[in-house]
Amino acid sequence: MGRRLTAALRANGLVYDARNKRVSCRGRREIDLPWSYLGADDRAGPNYTGQGAVDSYYAVA
Repeated sequence: MGRRLTAALRANGLVYDARNKRVSCRGRREIDLPWSYLGADDRAGPNYTGQGAVDSYYAVA
């Protein structure tokens, strides 16, 4: 989903920094992304920084 995700973020005026795994923008804006939230699993284990993480699940509209 990598390229589809970054294309959708850019289409909404957001910037994705792959090296630091950050999404950012300047100023306020309304964002319309083509996904709907399905739920989460808190048993994901640690993320890349070692902190506890949650896996989130989305459906592509």
